[in-house]
Amino acid sequence: MRKIYIISFAIVLLGMLFSGCDDAEYEIIDNSVYLGDAAGSTKSTTLTMDDGVDIIINVRLAKKVDRDIQVEIQLNPSLLDTHNEVNNSEYHPVPDFQLPTGAKVTIPAGEIGAVYTIRINDFDTGGKQYGLGVELGNVIAGNIKKSAAQSQFIYLLAKPLNVSVPVLNGYSGMITTAPEANWGITTEQWSLECWTRMSAYSINNQAIFNTGSGDHEIYIRFGDANRPYNYLQIKTLGGQVQTPSDLQANKWYHWAFVYDGTTLTIFQNGEERIKFDPPAPKGGSVRFDYLEMISSGSYFRDECAMSQVRLWKTAISQTQIKNNMYYSVNPANPDLIGYWPMDEGEGNEFADITGNGHDATAAAAVVKRWEPNIRFDQQ
Repeated sequence: MRKIYIISFAIVLLGMLFSGCDDAEYEIIDNSVYLGDAAGSTKSTTLTMDDGVDIIINVRLAKKVDRDIQVEIQLNPSLLDTHNEVNNSEYHPVPDFQLPTGAKVTIPAGEIGAVYTIRINDFDTGGKQYGLGVELGNVIAGNIKKSAAQSQFIYLLAKPLNVSVPVLNGYSGMITTAPEANWGITTEQWSLECWTRMSAYSINNQAIFNTGSGDHEIYIRFGDANRPYNYLQIKTLGGQVQTPSDLQANKWYHWAFVYDGTTLTIFQNGEERIKFDPPAPKGGSVRFDYLEMISSGSYFRDECAMSQVRLWKTAISQTQIKNNMYYSVNPANPDLIGYWPMDEGEGNEFADITGNGHDATAAAAVVKRWEPNIRFDQQ
């Protein structure tokens, strides 16, 4: 019994010695400074840039202390490189932008956090996407550790499309792209994106795209033989599939058709709607001979507003679709076969801004009118 008593006394004494340590020394071990946005599961966020944007950097402590904490704020462009590699994206550092020398934030004694604001003025993106990689630098004052896991965050800047769009009708013609035949482009994967808004779905076979015939056919239309015609159907590689009949008139939809060499998937507003495996070539190649839009002649009786047509020679991901459907993309992307913003605001010609030479021209009376100031993210 005596031995047990002595050991217990020693444990109590040891505990008293530790509890008598200075509280500030204990805080150095269990407290840290970190970026508030980096505390969650995501390591980036997208901010809408209209007339510029304010980036609010929230710097926090795990718990309050009785002294001021000062920590540096720094830019780290390499964070964007890592993000691009992981997400197959193309974000660039904001051009000609630097933080002021000695940028820092101070958390006053007794406070849990403070903010540092970065102002990005509006600039012409040229169709590219930009971002800032931000990180905490040295802790200048306060003797607090910096969180290793929560000291970096990426702010992606997105300038929403605000464009004029053509309202089209194919009763007396179609839109053709140069050269009108024999593109001779062969690829094992492809993707096609666009925004459309139909005034009605009153008849079958209102075709928005046609790229060839036979084994290389890609024919996309609203409505087939079955009523009602408010669904989208794609015929390709010897097979066909269609969405449910639930499309609404006078409503904008973003469409993405993605073929990965085996499976074709239709995405509606960024969400997977339906998929199927075409019979052929199943791992083979697809040839693009031309691209026609609004191409079913007298069947195309309703009005179709169309914008942001992008043809890729790769299978883009759902993440890419969601990230880019409200914004322009870099027209110099080597995976683009053609990119027709269709935002000229007048006339019947639509430039392919990739520089690949596939400019499009609408026949007379196909363009009924132009509608300005369309924001797809506000529809």
